[in-house]
Amino acid sequence: MKVIFPKFRSLIFVSAVLAGVLGLSACNPYIHQGKTVEAAAPQHFSMVIETYKDGQFMLNGALLSREELASHFRYLAETKKLPKTVLLKPSEKYDIKNPQLRWFAGLQLSFGFTGYADLDGTLTLVNARPDAKQKKK
Repeated sequence: MKVIFPKFRSLIFVSAVLAGVLGLSACNPYIHQGKTVEAAAPQHFSMVIETYKDGQFMLNGALLSREELASHFRYLAETKKLPKTVLLKPSEKYDIKNPQLRWFAGLQLSFGFTGYADLDGTLTLVNARPDAKQKKK
C-alpha cells in the first residue's frame, strides 16, 4: 500500500492543477470566444507617415518615394535619431495599400522601430517578422 499511496497523491495533485488551468481558461473571454486582445497604444508617435498615390509617402509635407523614405531612415540611423514609434496612416485622399504596408513592415524590420498602422480606422500594431528564408542567411 505504501508504493501506491505516493502515486495516488501525485495523481490527485496533477488532476487538481489541470482542473484549475482548464477552469481559468474557460473563464477568460478572449480564449473562450476567440476575441482579439487590445493593447495600449502610445498617445504620441515619434514619426507619422501618410500614404499617397502610386506607392508614395508623405512625411512632414514632403512627398517621398519608397527609396527616398528608406534613404531618410538610413540617414536617421547614421545620426542615431531613429524614431521609436512610427504611425502609418492614410492621407485624406488615399488609403493604405498592401504594397505600402509591406514596405513599411520592411522598414520596421530593417530599422527596429515599433510600427502602427491605421487600417480602416483601427489602430493596428504591425508585427513584422523576417521570412524563414532570410533567417537562414
